[in-house]
Amino acid sequence: MNRLLAAILICGPGMFISCSNNDNVTPAPTPVLESFDASKYALTDLHLHLDGSLSLDDAIHMAAIEGVDIPSGRNEIKKLLVCPDNCESLNDYLKCFDSPVKMMQSRETIAYSVSSLVQRLYAQGLIYAEIRYAPQLHLRKGLTQDEVVAASIEGLKAGLAACSNGIKAQLILCCMRGADNDELNNETIRMAKKYLGQGVCAADLAGAEALFPTSKYRELFAYAKELGVPFTIHAGEADGVESMRLAIEYGAQRIGHGIRSWNDNDMKALLIQKDICLTLCPSSNLQTKAIVDGVANMSLYPLQAFLSAGVPVCINTDNMTVSNTTVAQELQKLYDAGILTAEQAKLMVRNAIRHAFLNEAEKEELLQLAEHRMIFFSKKFVNSHNKLYLCSVFV
Repeated sequence: MNRLLAAILICGPGMFISCSNNDNVTPAPTPVLESFDASKYALTDLHLHLDGSLSLDDAIHMAAIEGVDIPSGRNEIKKLLVCPDNCESLNDYLKCFDSPVKMMQSRETIAYSVSSLVQRLYAQGLIYAEIRYAPQLHLRKGLTQDEVVAASIEGLKAGLAACSNGIKAQLILCCMRGADNDELNNETIRMAKKYLGQGVCAADLAGAEALFPTSKYRELFAYAKELGVPFTIHAGEADGVESMRLAIEYGAQRIGHGIRSWNDNDMKALLIQKDICLTLCPSSNLQTKAIVDGVANMSLYPLQAFLSAGVPVCINTDNMTVSNTTVAQELQKLYDAGILTAEQAKLMVRNAIRHAFLNEAEKEELLQLAEHRMIFFSKKFVNSHNKLYLCSVFV
């Protein structure tokens, strides 16, 4: 592997390291460089669904609380939660959410799921995450959306406290594409407004994009703008670039997925002009057949079509459990497929931080945290054979 790329990777996002030994000292043998290890990045995930990211142990625990019947064997439970290899479409993929939603119908399980996820993200090395879910899906046992959101914030605070606030995380409230749920969606926007800045950072629109097109939701997002609620919209995943164009027209600050625009130069130019980041989810996009040209493996994922054009993009999981992945694994898959360099990985982490639903001071703080973490790893790299190498770090 190219040693320069390995050195850049170990230093992480936003930084470059150059090292030299003193001319008067006999050079030490070339150190053995570590392989590509994305876990050394200051990782982020801006596109992460709560109900698609329950761990197996969480599911067992929460099913017992909610009285949901599940198989006794762990492998059989896993089949309920993880997308099958023969997934044919987004609609097929969404079936994996049926069981998790049943397990999240009380304040206790909602709070537990958020707290557990935050702690797992921290253990994976993330410094920031935006966790999204749809409050209207958790009303089956009599909770109101207000109670659901309050429980999720309770879980968020508990998770952050358990990590000694070593990770920053916020919640995005999803409206749902569907029939006869306009008032439920409006209520979700009101909840986003009520709890904005108290753990909630934005709203979203999720669900079956091809069945319920973005054109149906103009009034919903006019309402969000009226209330001052920032939002992202899932678009360009199961529908084409026109869905993305509408999302931008409505005022979306980011677009979830947007993968259908990879070969549309006009849309890419618009994304650059408006500085709208696409939260790409490679494994999920392959599983849902979101790339209409029949792309079936990671080596053909059109990441470079965006990066080479200068479109702001970042890498995310979408659903850690349904897609059986982590952010570090997503980066690793892209690198192993030969379509990602370490320099580009750094760029995308910067993109994520700069397009997070944070104020400018918070973004700067997060960038500094990332820099501090990467300096720590660069110091580990430059120390070899007990010889101190001179190291300079550039942002």
